[in-house]
Amino acid sequence: MSPNCPARPSNFLNLQIWCKATLWMGILVFVFCLVGCERKAVSTTQQTQPADPFPITHFPERLALVGEQACRTCHAEIFESWSTSHHAKANRPIREELDKPAFTPAQSVTEGDSTYRMEWKEGKPIMIATEGGEEITYPLEGVLAYEPLRQYLVPFPGGKWQTTTAAYDPSEGDWFDVYEGEARRPGEWGHWTGQGMNWNANCAYCHTTGYHKNIDAETGDYHSTWTRQGISCVQCHSGLEEHVKTAKPNQGGELPALLSPVQVVESCASCHSRRDQLTAEEFRPGDSFHDHFGLSLPTRPGLYYPDGQIRDEVFVFGSFSMSRMGGHAGVTCMDCHDSHSMELKFPAHNNAACMWCHDSGLREAPIIDPVVHSRHAEGSTGNQCVECHMPETTYMQRDPRRDHGFLSPDPLLTRELGIPNACNSCHTEESVEWAESKVEEWYPEKKVIDRQRLRAKTVSEAWEQNPATIETLLQLAQNDPVDAWRATYTGLLAPFSTDPSVRQFLREQMKDSSPLVRAEAARASAYMPTSVPEIDDLLSDPSRNVRLAAAHSAFMREGAIENASTAQEWKEYLLFNSDRPQPTLILAQQAIQQGENTRADHWIARAIALEPDNPDLQREAAILYSQSGNAEAATQAIETAYSLAPDRAIFPYSLALIRAEEGKLTESMQLLTIATRLDPGFDRAWYNLALALLRNGEPIKARRALDQAVNIRQTPEWYRASQAINQAILERQ
Repeated sequence: MSPNCPARPSNFLNLQIWCKATLWMGILVFVFCLVGCERKAVSTTQQTQPADPFPITHFPERLALVGEQACRTCHAEIFESWSTSHHAKANRPIREELDKPAFTPAQSVTEGDSTYRMEWKEGKPIMIATEGGEEITYPLEGVLAYEPLRQYLVPFPGGKWQTTTAAYDPSEGDWFDVYEGEARRPGEWGHWTGQGMNWNANCAYCHTTGYHKNIDAETGDYHSTWTRQGISCVQCHSGLEEHVKTAKPNQGGELPALLSPVQVVESCASCHSRRDQLTAEEFRPGDSFHDHFGLSLPTRPGLYYPDGQIRDEVFVFGSFSMSRMGGHAGVTCMDCHDSHSMELKFPAHNNAACMWCHDSGLREAPIIDPVVHSRHAEGSTGNQCVECHMPETTYMQRDPRRDHGFLSPDPLLTRELGIPNACNSCHTEESVEWAESKVEEWYPEKKVIDRQRLRAKTVSEAWEQNPATIETLLQLAQNDPVDAWRATYTGLLAPFSTDPSVRQFLREQMKDSSPLVRAEAARASAYMPTSVPEIDDLLSDPSRNVRLAAAHSAFMREGAIENASTAQEWKEYLLFNSDRPQPTLILAQQAIQQGENTRADHWIARAIALEPDNPDLQREAAILYSQSGNAEAATQAIETAYSLAPDRAIFPYSLALIRAEEGKLTESMQLLTIATRLDPGFDRAWYNLALALLRNGEPIKARRALDQAVNIRQTPEWYRASQAINQAILERQ
């Protein structure tokens, strides 16, 4: 929530005086990494109840029908290629021959105030965690990933599996913490015991085959099942059941469905993307990505740099979609990668992976001589295409991943906006200015770089919601041939929708051919000051991503979704994601609107339990508790938020509102004073302090406080308060 959210004039110290649009704009951004589940019956077809707590499969009969062993007879070469891949080794139970060396001898990892000792004891691995002076022993039952690191899985009550942040590097033979230096604490989202490290919600879908999370939305318990640990044939191929049933050696039988290049890419993207999951594991190979997922784009800072370079873990598809190769020229994953081993078809070290297009002009690729283009000697690092155009970013301390945006390095953007550039990543002994001079000397025309610079500077300014970017954003959004970038610009224009030209443009974008663009336009409608008739069309859009974006905006504006089938999808989506705080808070808000306050309190408590040490979440919960009439819980939530973040002005300010409602005016003024000291630019705190002082019979002090507010921002409320203060001063004279 914004600290500048305006109050209702009728009751200036009421906690319920919040700006709905501002609150739900925060909730609109589901920035957590990005899968969930609805409450649904646990599938029992062919399901056994294995004694193994972490079985290779819950459905042995189905695995026998469509598992890799069924394919191996006819496709031995493909099987061998797949068996060495990261897909095959993405998840597995503990195996002594593979895991015992990691725990022998025992090793310890220390991160902040916590120590994790990894031991092999009585034929199994254990983790002895010492946190806050307390020592707890946890069994380790599963393994996540293969290399460059492996994390282990701990069973928790309620069917949960938690992923350790203590990880093993098989190449180095040592243990380390994947979030070294962050000192995550129990109660935080990202602590290994927190929901952010829950395997069921965050890892399993992309590390297993045929996964179903099966969350009980009421209790938060999981009843997760999977066809196989690791990624096998049926996860990527459609129609395998009939093929296996009818296939005979050298005869083929009923062939699997042939997917188009777009369908292949979107099947890969179902895991290799930072995205919001819209359905309960319903995506199948050949389905539309946008009917099951909402792709995260640079519509807000944090995930990408403003030029589109990867920053946080975005898992390839977003940057690839924003590239001219993937987003415009039609290049696909399988053009470069073998579909079973996932290795490159041609090596990168000698540029063969790139030159088979850029040497022949395939797909209108520009013809490039690497030595002439790079100005680096053949065989050198600087002559390798990937080093300049696909720089690596290391995640989880040991896992380098290449950017798939295929951008050009630009030291000027490093100097002006802090965006990394490949030149200085290699030439660490040289200055940014040196690298900048080389770019100017070697690439005087630099049309591509100029386009990147315009984009980066515009996006950076738009993140700051600078109105001066409106004209450029409109031009970029109208002219960019890449759907993902047009969608990004459309999303960035949303906060400016009070501008008539922006509003008209956004309404036109609701009819765009791209579901990415239509979805961003649908989200933008929540900002618009007037009703948007086009939203009715978007509520019945062919793409579920667009329909749900429109449903969210309709809910934010009106509290109701006037389309029965989409309203049901919206409900299922929220329940599906009820193991994440923000969807759970929306469920609470809906319950309040329906007069079900006890139900609302249930959802609010569920949200807090998912991330109890998040002060912003505690404040949002307090607002909703206040709306549901639970003043005691609202007070407790704000007090907790203030204790968690005593240096942030919004929390003493919020607590001051409650204290005033309780009749504790003196304490309220003290808290408002603290808020203004913590943030002298917090005009709302100065304004409320002025009114409190006026109520307390101190109009001179009230005038000083209001002057501070007026110096920051002037509003009609400020003017009305000034009249009241002036009248009080006159009466005293």
